[in-house]
Amino acid sequence: AVERIIQAQALHNMALVFSNNLNRYKEALAHEKKAYAIYRLVLGESHTFTVNSSHFLRRFTEQAVDQSTKQRKFDIDQNLIAAASGRMHLTKGKLPVEAATNGMDSSEGLNGLTAEKKKKKKKK
Repeated sequence: AVERIIQAQALHNMALVFSNNLNRYKEALAHEKKAYAIYRLVLGESHTFTVNSSHFLRRFTEQAVDQSTKQRKFDIDQNLIAAASGRMHLTKGKLPVEAATNGMDSSEGLNGLTAEKKKKKKKK
């Protein structure tokens, strides 16, 4: 039984290192789950070590979810930036707005594009 408790304490300490020093909360959670299982089996649910481990499980779970959520948002933002920058490439040295208006002067604006399309349709 003593060996198992020492193993659980080592797992808990590893979880703390993963969480506090490396910000790797999923790994911390995995180690703490193993520690909790050992504490619960050997010492019972009401023992201080088991209760403390339960608190750390909640904390590591919250941190892992938060980190995952932030990473997902970051990935989405990066994909949006990449997609937008792909559409906003320079054409013959023009700025993206100039390239989109295809050389029209500012008085024509987007309505100029619409009128031009209408003229082409009438000719067909």
